[in-house]
Amino acid sequence: MSTMEAYKAELARFLEGFGANVRRLRVARNASQEALTHRTGLHRTEIGKVEQGLVEPRLTTLVILADALEVTLDDLVVDLGVPWERKPSPHSSVWRRGTEPDVAGNAVERTDDSLPPS
Repeated sequence: MSTMEAYKAELARFLEGFGANVRRLRVARNASQEALTHRTGLHRTEIGKVEQGLVEPRLTTLVILADALEVTLDDLVVDLGVPWERKPSPHSSVWRRGTEPDVAGNAVERTDDSLPPS
């Protein structure tokens, strides 16, 4: 799996988990997506996409959702963990735990546990 594929797969899992948290918190408050729309000023389809894990919301959207659901930002990301994969930069080599770039820039397994050079 390439670094970009690993990043996209982890991001998809993370966004699905985040969306499940938003949905769980909304349902726990007996609120419909339409009710959340009125509390947030966000479009109902945007809320639906967030809950389905189809979009990566901006920080301001996270704050708006937390405020409308009367929760903290921590509550929105509970049990998600910290993503390990990072979006590969088009301008530099990408390091993943246990890998290093080969001459073509593809991630290959490192032979030792040392950190990559800075």
